[in-house]
Amino acid sequence: MSRGQLARALHAASCSLALFSLALPVIGAAQEGGFAPPDAEPGIGENGPPRPDVPGIAPGQPRKLTGMWEIERFIFLIPDAPMLPATKALYDKQLAAMNSGQILYTAWTSCRPGAPSAMVMPMNSLAVIEGDRDITLSFEEPRMTRRIRLNAQHPADLAPSYMGDSVGHWEGDTLVIDTIGFNGQFQLDSFGLLTSPQLHTVERLTKSADGKKVTIQTTFEDPEYYSAPFTIERAWIPHADRHQFEYDCSENPREEECAHTYFVQDLYRPTCVRYEGKGLDPSQVLCRRREQGADEHEH
Repeated sequence: MSRGQLARALHAASCSLALFSLALPVIGAAQEGGFAPPDAEPGIGENGPPRPDVPGIAPGQPRKLTGMWEIERFIFLIPDAPMLPATKALYDKQLAAMNSGQILYTAWTSCRPGAPSAMVMPMNSLAVIEGDRDITLSFEEPRMTRRIRLNAQHPADLAPSYMGDSVGHWEGDTLVIDTIGFNGQFQLDSFGLLTSPQLHTVERLTKSADGKKVTIQTTFEDPEYYSAPFTIERAWIPHADRHQFEYDCSENPREEECAHTYFVQDLYRPTCVRYEGKGLDPSQVLCRRREQGADEHEH
């Protein structure tokens, strides 16, 4: 099975990522988890010839990031995050729900974009397009587009969003991206590490001398949920395809797909659910309005 096929299989249903996490033992969850899917094509990867050069990712151009990339290794957990006691209590409640057989439904599982989620666990390809004043990152899965304004300042009247506001500058051959203005409506990993609007991230992207790898160090700072900043490391490698493919993430599942689901926030409950008719009864889609004042951390 190819890397793309495996990734799409994980998201065949709206709850698939949570089901994938559920299959992992929660004991030892502080240890960083991950898996390395098979290479996209036979003979390409660690045990074969070097991955093919991609236009714009040639050696000798350390500040040239334009091209098609993919995550070096899919990692779905952040280990040892310095959680505050109240944060740890909410996190443990989520793990207890998983241990009881429930599916953990996070922002990423429910098709909501979140720039830090893509910093931690992107899947499939991402395209980088560089301009004189900005850099654009287009992610295939989860589907989202980030714009990094170069040598700019954050606006004073910043409206909170899933993407936040990103500004970047070069320090030598390392691109430093500073992002604030998040809305706090997403989690950092598949076990539901929390975020708030106070979240501040700093990413440091450095391309290897041979042009075949971009190392990314990301520091997260969120005083509402964590006692200190913490840093993770990820990496991109060249992607063999020259374009991205369609990605369909459905918010409104069939009833049985989320019958045993723990919603990290009430916001993630599907607005509409399809109910299959029994016998000659017609099928129907029922929609609801989100209740005002609902506890966002109750299931």
